[in-house]
Formats: sequence, structure tokens, C-alpha cells
Amino acid sequence: MKSKKIFLSYIILVIVSLLLSNDVFASHYRAGEITYSCISSSGKTYQIIVNTYTDPNSPADINTQSIQVSFGDFSSTTVLRSSREDVYLSNLKVSYIVKNIYIVTHTYTTNGDFKISVTDQNRVDGILNINAGDTKNIAFYIETQLHISSFTGADRSPVLLIPPVDRGCGGFKYVYNPGAYDPDGDSLYFELVTPLQGLESNVPAYSLPTPNFTINHRTGQIIWNTPPIVTSSLAFTYNIAIAVTQWRGNIKMGYVERDMQIRIENCVNSPPVIDPMPDYCIEAGQSITPPINVRATDPNTNQTITLVGYGAPFTSSLTKYVATLNPKTPVGNPVIAQAYWKTDCSNIRYESFPLFIKATDNYATPLSDYNYSFIRVIGPAPKNVNIIQIRNGFRITWQRDQCQLAMYYKIYKRIDSSYWVPDHCYRGVDPTKYIFIDSVNVQNNPNDTSYYDDNKGEGLSPLINNCYRVVAVYPPRDSDGHILFGKTCDSYASEEVCGEIIRSKPIITNVSVNNTSINQGSIYLHWLKPIILDTINYPPPYHIVLKRATSSNGIYFPFDSLSYISFGNITDSSYTDTLINTVQNQYYYKVDFNSAKIGNFQFIDVSPIASSIKANIYSTDRQNILSWSLKVPWTNRQFFIYRKNILTNNFDSIGYSINNIFKDTGLTNGTNYCYQIRSVGDYSQFLYNTILENFSQQICGIPIDTIKPCAPLLSITPPCTSFNDFQNSLNWVPISECSGDVIYYKIYFKRLKTDSYVFLDSVGKNVFEYFDNRPELKSSIAGCYVVTGVDSSVNHNESFFTNEVCIDNCPEYRLPNVFTPNRDGKNDLLNPFPYRFVDKIDIVIFDRWGLPVFKTTNLDINWDGKDQDSKTDCTDGVYFYICDIYEIFLEGVKKRTIRGTVQIIR
Repeated sequence: MKSKKIFLSYIILVIVSLLLSNDVFASHYRAGEITYSCISSSGKTYQIIVNTYTDPNSPADINTQSIQVSFGDFSSTTVLRSSREDVYLSNLKVSYIVKNIYIVTHTYTTNGDFKISVTDQNRVDGILNINAGDTKNIAFYIETQLHISSFTGADRSPVLLIPPVDRGCGGFKYVYNPGAYDPDGDSLYFELVTPLQGLESNVPAYSLPTPNFTINHRTGQIIWNTPPIVTSSLAFTYNIAIAVTQWRGNIKMGYVERDMQIRIENCVNSPPVIDPMPDYCIEAGQSITPPINVRATDPNTNQTITLVGYGAPFTSSLTKYVATLNPKTPVGNPVIAQAYWKTDCSNIRYESFPLFIKATDNYATPLSDYNYSFIRVIGPAPKNVNIIQIRNGFRITWQRDQCQLAMYYKIYKRIDSSYWVPDHCYRGVDPTKYIFIDSVNVQNNPNDTSYYDDNKGEGLSPLINNCYRVVAVYPPRDSDGHILFGKTCDSYASEEVCGEIIRSKPIITNVSVNNTSINQGSIYLHWLKPIILDTINYPPPYHIVLKRATSSNGIYFPFDSLSYISFGNITDSSYTDTLINTVQNQYYYKVDFNSAKIGNFQFIDVSPIASSIKANIYSTDRQNILSWSLKVPWTNRQFFIYRKNILTNNFDSIGYSINNIFKDTGLTNGTNYCYQIRSVGDYSQFLYNTILENFSQQICGIPIDTIKPCAPLLSITPPCTSFNDFQNSLNWVPISECSGDVIYYKIYFKRLKTDSYVFLDSVGKNVFEYFDNRPELKSSIAGCYVVTGVDSSVNHNESFFTNEVCIDNCPEYRLPNVFTPNRDGKNDLLNPFPYRFVDKIDIVIFDRWGLPVFKTTNLDINWDGKDQDSKTDCTDGVYFYICDIYEIFLEGVKKRTIRGTVQIIR
């Protein structure tokens, strides 16, 4: 019953508008946008605000009392106007523009992407860059996409503070900025798009006002260097569309598509110019120091300029402390002011805050300039970081973050101080100077502000100066403090703290392979004595026990020991471990330190584990690739590679590496080459300034061609630009560095991504194109192709299927916007333009009252302009249609819905 009343009200409204105007579709729409805000804890109830800018002088103004809002979930409702406001451009009331505000609440039942939209009749006439200025019968359409996800959390759309209607002077530079910010701290991306007249239906014959009309993708700043000169009293009217897309991390949250109108008038006025403004970085809780200096001048010396601030820092709903200008309303020429902003902890976020300044002159047609400063608010560094040794590790402690909003703390470490002084804009720790070792999550325990580093249970080595920094990590939050999914934000890094483990244990310095053999191998060991010991609790005599294993976490077996009658008798020592398999095994060593009072062993401490260098070799085409592994408590700075000289039987140095890999190239396939690796390293140079050298076992390899050639770079040109062409053109470019021995190419195809590839054909090594013109492509050109190269080796290596290129169909299905069913044999039926790759359609055509007059699933439609039920001719005029098009694509049939109008003329 309620829906019938609404429909009846709508009928009455239309009748009233007919009485007021002969043209029921009188044009009145100038601009508009849709924004939204989540208002429920479930994240599915949203308040939606539609702002439209219309001409109050139009006979169709009565129709602005309500609009139809589609929520993108197959539901819609009629929304009555909540309020109406006069529009002021640069503080001047404009008689031909009024702002209509509509507010509605809607609850969604599922996650997904939803296009909220409004379609209404019609745009104002004379928009020069749409349909050659004939725009009185073109529908006005705006949309906003909302992303609902339990993963990303609730969302609020971008807010655009500057109205989407503006004025400029012909021949003088035009500048505009929407003054946008995102309440949730999401990243915004601005781009110019084509205005719409319906869902996925562009306005006809659209172009940018001029080719030099540009937008800044980060700030939304529009610059039009040379608007056309207006010689009459009439203004030139242009409409553009700005898509403001919000990104949360790498997830597209949605967008607001603003439809904007610009009037270029016959006036002589140069715009003011704002001096460049620097970007700022500031610690949360601090004020911008020094304040942002703003200065603007106008070449017209008889004019005055007014400065106004926009953006998130000036918005009370987003920040605790609102930015201010001093003086409060700066006026002059030149005009000078300072922008002040005190930040607080709620302002910490990954994205910077844009602070916009607008300078407007006082000419009859005022012009403006905009400038901006990006302000990065960074969390304070953790304070009072301390370090204390506990057993064989360090306990690092710090004070809870001052903001008490950190989600977790990150711990960074390096050997020896870097003396790093971070830049004031640097968040976190320089990864080239420190290594991240762990984090401490404090969501459930905010007072957990310590971390114990004992090298994951193995203990820290003496002779190492361990240096640490701590960073607080803040999650993204909305202005109400709720945590959102998105990019976390590091604080400033803490001060560096360093410490060395007390040397109360033996320290291994050398594990070097002397002899490579299956059963006669040997390894040289060397270790340093402990220098501090509590001899009261650990009295003499003492035993040094040597242990080894063949894996880091394996069982360590003792193989020898040394005894000392007193602590003072213990010396730095060495040992050669013999009769072991150094060909196949890598050996790990540790040295136990025991007290043997009254014949009972009492464990004191154990050295850090140190292993031999285990070299590995991979032989391929004319090269041997050497890699090696080791586990040692010191730092190896370089590795030198030696190759055996078959003439002298000695090992000659052939290169070095700072990583654990080396390629010996330019070799002869089938020849045996033998190698050995030498490491060069040290402990902390401040604690033990001695170079440590160790050798790996000897290892040999024979190069052989096992390398597959590189797949060529493949590109495909589908026949989408020629309607009757169904031939896919493949072209490829060989990669010369790794395809020199290719002797022919093979072409493969699969219809669906889930199918297996089928061999199509092969071509010679000097052919780099292929034309697939199989008859079945007439029904679908979609599919995936791979081109491989086959080389001349004995194995005939074929390249991997790494250059897959998939192409999709390019369906076409468009309807004309007019036809003439007057039975003259010309254009008597509504037929689509030539179409292809369409499986089926479902179209319904409505009259101006919203009642269906025709529907069909026939691809050719063939509507003769008659009411399908009564068989009588429909009256001349504009009819609306909704057409579901089922198009054939690579991944299957997809539905695309188009909405539009078609006019009957007899």
C-alpha cells in the first residue's frame, strides 16, 4: 500500500510539472556528487548524502523536491529533499545555482562493491564539451562506489569541501581544487573521467574542455592554462567528471565521481598566485614550527586577495586541534598569513594530511589560486631504552609509547654502532643499517615493554658489540579511534643502545677444512679462553670439552678434552680434528667449559656454535655456480673463490663475493673444474681486532648445457579495431642474452584459463610472428597463447611457459538514441548497431511514467514503436530502457547492464 501511495505522489508531481512547463524534461542539473558514512558497528548501515546543484530558474525546479536513489544492491527508494542552500562562489551569491541536499540511510546485507547512483532528467542545455552543446535531453547521472568488507572494516567516503560549480575568465589561467580529504586516512587518487548519463553509459560526444586541461593525481588540483576567450555576454559552459578513488593499503575501497560545471565568462582578470609552500614532518603532539608562511599576490594591483584554509587540519570532526590562519581572515595584496596547527596522537597515520590554501581576488568574476602543504604526523620515539645482560643474552626495555596507541613494537639490531642520525621525516629504522629481529605485540598487554635477545636460545657471542633500536608501530584508525585495516605507521626510531656479553666462556675463532677426504679429512679448530669467572662458585680444576655434530640442531658428541689445574692456566688453544668425512659432511662445533671439583663435573658455560664452510656446486651451460653455507658467531666480510690450475696443481684466486654465491662462467662444457672457498671475517673490531680466515672443503663440477632458452617476449594484437576481422596476430621478440641457440619456435593455445595448452604450430628461428586464423575464432577470439623457443643442445631444451598472454573477446552491443517508426522503410525498427560476442540480451523499455511498453530477449530487438500489449503506436518522445547484455568472455558469460534513452520521431 505504501509503495502505491509513493507511486501516486510521483504521478501527481509529474502532472504538476507538465502544467508548469510544456517540456517535461526541462533541463536544470549542473553538478553533483554522492558521499557516504558508516553509522553502525556492523559496518553495513550507511548514511548517504546526495548533493545536486541545479538551476532554480528552470521550470523543472519543482522536480528537485525528491530524487530516486539506487543503492547498488538491486534496491532503490525515493528520497525527499532534506534542505536547500544558496550557492556562494568566492563569497558571492550566484542566482543561477542552488544546492539540493538529500539524506537517506540504507543497510546492506552482504559484503561487496555497491554503486550508489542517481539518474534524473536533465542536464542544463549548452554544455559545449558534451554532444556539441545540445544537452537539454541528456540525463544527469552521478555515482559513488562503496566497498563493504569485514576484513577492511567500516568506511567513509572522501569529503570534497569546495563546491563543484565554478567560474573563470576567458583567456586567463583557471585553477581549481576540490579540497578533498579522507576521514579514515585512506590514500586518495584523482583522475578525470567521462561524465555519465546512466550506469556504464557515457554522455555522447564528450571531450575535455581543451587538450591542456590537466589534474594532479595526488592533490586533485586542476589547471586550465588557456580557457577560450568569450566575446559575447553569454558564458561558455563546460562539465567535467572527477573520480576520487580511495585506497586502503593495496585495496581499492571505492570512489566518489563528482560531476562538475565550469562557466567561462567574458571578463578581464588575472588570477592571484600563491607562493610555493613546503611540506612538513612533525612529531605527534607538537605544533608546526615554524608556522607555514602563506603569501599571495595579484598582478591586478587594484584588487585585494582573501585567504581561506581547507583540508583535514581545518576540519573539527577529524582533528582535536583545528588549524588556524593568523590573521583569521587575511586580506590584502600582497596578502601574508601564517598557518598554525597543533597535532595530537590521533593524527598519527601513514598518509600525510593535505592542508589547502585558497586565494581569491575581489573582481566581479573572482578568480582563485590554490596551494597545499602535505603534513606528515609521526609517532614519538620510544623513550628510556635500556639494556642489561641476563645469562647469555640482553634484556632490552623501554617506556610505553607516549601516545599509548601502539599496536606493537619492532626491535632492530646491528653489530657495532652505525652512528646513524635519521632525517626528521624518517619513520622507523633504515633497513640498510639495521636488521629487524622481532616484534612485541601489546594489544592484549599494553605494558609489555621489554624484549630478551639470546639469539633464539643459542646465546649471544662475546666479542660482539650488539646495538639495538626500538620503533613503535601504530595501526590505522578513523577519527573515532577505531582500528581499521590498512598501512601501519612506524614511529621515530629510539636512541641506539649497545652492549657486549661478558666473556665467561670459550670463543671459537677458526673452523677450517685442512684436508678433503671421505675418511681422512681434517678440520683445524681454534678458540679463545674465557677471561672472567667466579672461581668461588666454580672452583678448579677445569675441563675444556670439544663436541661436534653434523647438523646445527643435531646431537653433539664429545671427541676430546683438555684439563687445567687453575683458571690462570687456561690458554687460547687449537686442535686438528682428523679422520672425518669432509667430502659429504658439514661439521658444527662447540666447546664446553666445566668445573671438576671433587671429581664431579659442573657445567659452567658453552661457546657459541661455529661450523665449517660447506661448498655446493651446480653445473650448467659453460658455467659452474658455487654456493656455500656456514653458521659462525663472527661476521664474514668477504669470500674468496679459488680454482685449481691443472698445469701447476695449485689453487688460483678467481674472484670474491660478499654473498654466499659465485658464478664461474666462460668454461668449457665437459671439463672438470675444482674449487675451494676462503672466508675472511672478524668479531667486533673494537673488542677483538683480528682477521679470521677459514677454508671450505674442495669441490668439483663439470659444465653441461641444461639451460632452457628464455621464452621470447610475446605480444598479441586482437582484431578489436576491425569489426569483421577474427584473426589474432602474435608477435614476439627473442631475448638475445639467453636465446642465441634457439633453432625454432613452438606456438601453443588454450581456450580457457583452466584448460591445458594444445600445440598449434611451429616456425623457424628467423620467424617472429604468427597469425591464428582458425575458423572457430569467429565465435570467440578469447584464449591464452604461449610461444616457446627450442635450442640446439643435445637435450633440445625448450623454454618454460613463462610468457603466457591471454586476450579476451571485445563484445560490442550499442543502441541508437533515436528511430523513426513511420513505416517508410527507413529506420522503422529499433535495432542495435552491429554486434558481436554477445550470447543473449534482456531489454525492457519504459515510458515517461515508468510503465513498461516493450520487452524482448531478441538480440536484434526489432521494436516497431508500438505498445507490446495494446498494439497501438507509442507517442513521440523519449523512452527509457534497461538492457541486460550477456557477453562472452575468456572466463565465461558475464552480464553487463546498460541504461539509456531512445527517442521516437515520426
